[in-house]
Amino acid sequence: MSAPREYAIGPNALSDVLAEFAAMAGVQLVFEPGMLAGLKSPGLQGDYGIEEGFSRLLEGSGYLLVAEGHRSYSLRAISDGTRTLAPVSVTGTAPSRSGKPPVAYAGGQVATGGRLGMLGDTDFMNAPFSITSYTSQRLEGQQARSLADVVDDDPSVQVGSRGRGTNTSGGDALYIRGFLVRNQDVSLKGLYGVLPRNTIAMEAAERVEIIKGPNALLNGASPWGSVGGGINVVPKRATDAPLTRVKGIYRSDAQFGTHLDVGRRFGEENRFGVRFNGAYMDGDTAVQDQESTLGLVTLGVDYRGDRLRLSGDLGYQQDRTDGGSGFGSGLQITEGTSVPDAIDPGKRTAQSWERTENKDEYIALHGEYDLTPAVTLYGGAGGRNNTPYNLRTNHTLLDEETLASMPVYYPEYSDTRTVMSGLRGRFNTGAITHQLNVQTSMLWFEGGYLYEQGDIFLSDLENIGRIDRPDFSMSRHIPKSLERRLSSVAVSDTLGLLDEKVLLTLGARRQRVEVDNFSPDTGARTSSYDEARTTPAVGIAFLPWQNVTLYGNYIEGLGLGYTAPANAENAGEAFTPARTRQSEIGIKVDAGNLASTVSLFEIRQPSVVQRPGSAPGNVIYTEDGEQRNRGVEWQLFGQPTPALRLLGGVTYLQPILTSTQDGANDGNQAPGVSRWLATISTEWDVPSFSGLSVNTRVIHSSSQYGNATNTLKIPAWTRVDLGASYRLKTYPVTLRASIENIFDKDYWESYSGSGGRLRLAEPRSVTLSTTIDF
Repeated sequence: MSAPREYAIGPNALSDVLAEFAAMAGVQLVFEPGMLAGLKSPGLQGDYGIEEGFSRLLEGSGYLLVAEGHRSYSLRAISDGTRTLAPVSVTGTAPSRSGKPPVAYAGGQVATGGRLGMLGDTDFMNAPFSITSYTSQRLEGQQARSLADVVDDDPSVQVGSRGRGTNTSGGDALYIRGFLVRNQDVSLKGLYGVLPRNTIAMEAAERVEIIKGPNALLNGASPWGSVGGGINVVPKRATDAPLTRVKGIYRSDAQFGTHLDVGRRFGEENRFGVRFNGAYMDGDTAVQDQESTLGLVTLGVDYRGDRLRLSGDLGYQQDRTDGGSGFGSGLQITEGTSVPDAIDPGKRTAQSWERTENKDEYIALHGEYDLTPAVTLYGGAGGRNNTPYNLRTNHTLLDEETLASMPVYYPEYSDTRTVMSGLRGRFNTGAITHQLNVQTSMLWFEGGYLYEQGDIFLSDLENIGRIDRPDFSMSRHIPKSLERRLSSVAVSDTLGLLDEKVLLTLGARRQRVEVDNFSPDTGARTSSYDEARTTPAVGIAFLPWQNVTLYGNYIEGLGLGYTAPANAENAGEAFTPARTRQSEIGIKVDAGNLASTVSLFEIRQPSVVQRPGSAPGNVIYTEDGEQRNRGVEWQLFGQPTPALRLLGGVTYLQPILTSTQDGANDGNQAPGVSRWLATISTEWDVPSFSGLSVNTRVIHSSSQYGNATNTLKIPAWTRVDLGASYRLKTYPVTLRASIENIFDKDYWESYSGSGGRLRLAEPRSVTLSTTIDF
């Protein structure tokens, strides 16, 4: 029996009340459409276990609950004790056909599954990979601004830079299992190149799904070649219950904003849905003389038919920071100079004229059609136009006392178009079940930039000198510098053996990468690249008991390739896209209200090094370098008691440079990666004060090196956050308050990026919000 928890579900149609209860309980309930037509329910108030709650809701309805498998139920008519009404689907290897994401797990912060690329939505216990899907409940409770805030809860993910906040930079840069995943490589419902490029506002996100490790078979090569893992955002959709929600927000020191979220469904059986999200935030941040502005509008529409499912997303996002932190782009340290103590992150380090801005317009369309009950045709298409604008200073610490500051003007543009299609089918060969999937994808990217730099000014770290605004051209006529085309075809089959106690996934993807570079001055093509590579994968999930999964996988990630430069003896030689290889084993345990995953993995990523050429002074570029990351992860989530929710874990990583230039740095720790990452979040419902919850989060990162020689190093750090929420009983109003970095610690959060760049943590900041449902 499951532990009871508190429910407060209002009266509605019985089908809607059952669906809401199932979502809150973290289980799946499937039944024939229309079988509960005309039946009403008074709702459910109080503390109930899962079976007890269903029993209370079904009293007098003429139906009984039937357990179908792991957290899956259907309904049986009481008048026919021998026949179970055929469900639309049951929990297993088949992706959901409801158009809805997997239900939330106990506690509501993490979902019971997520999208595994071309394999579709998969229960986390059936997946031969480590996956975590954070729900909108967690995003709202966390008051997350961007992906970097979301992954603060994930022990497998380290933040390299934050695209939103007081120390804004080129966007969110995240390290999954020690390898970079850029914000521009995040997908929307499986489509790359659609979401805002630098940072993604969370107001329109229903889920954030993370696959740990390389995933070329599942998703194909990403637009910028990230191999550390896959991040997918699920957009909000209209629910069966009408929604009108308004939120007022305050953030330190004087930022004020509002968020409007409206959803409605129409037509027979609520088949048509519309979801609108609009947000605006403006004001002074917790950094001296810094101002930030965010504008966001998204529209999501969908249709849920018996055989046809369609959806569309339209969005516009604009970010702007004036007086952005001068260290947002990272503070570089000259070799031989020691790393200084972190300065006060609330102190102004930027010039008054500095500004960073991003504008993104995007659209995405998705569709599925059931050719037969066992065969589904699916596809998607989308695109994004992005225009970043950077007017800032770059900083380098020349020695312990001298800081060199150089103004730069750096506008860009990038346009992306993408399409994807596939065929998914289910069939049996004797006692073996099959989930066969064939998919094709194409992505087109075009981009360009301008770059101007001013004179270098010298000052010191504690007292950055005043710099007059340079006389830059401020041109917005940006020439094309790059075209990239990614195309692939993939096939996979998930075999169910021994009554699907063993799920074996086999597959491969053939990926082609084409790149053309252009002179920004003449527009002439300066170089081209056209190579292809096949990436295989195998994964196995063994379910010896209902609540235990043993799993393992071998899967690869794919970089975008490399061409030897003009000064090399093998100038112009094009290397095939580099394959990053992962081997992993693990165990997953689901205790009903608390789930845990333990993973052991090894990832090997090749790199380019120089070798002696045929004559003195000549060099040959080869792909003989390598970084090897070995690690163990432990993650848990759930609701061990009715009043307590837990989320977090620990990762231990050995990021080792195993083959470097002339062996000079072999055995050193890879720069920018911590050996230890730990995070734990708790949320506790105060028993003596109904509606009040308090929450805490502690994040720890061990020391990081900033270079391959391991001579530059930042110390370990720990951050503590506190928060509370209160839901009024008499009105649908929720009050939230959170404090990040409650002890106002000054520390370097990361030492990563091109050339090794120090990035300050954020100062102590307060966020308050009031949410009202009408």
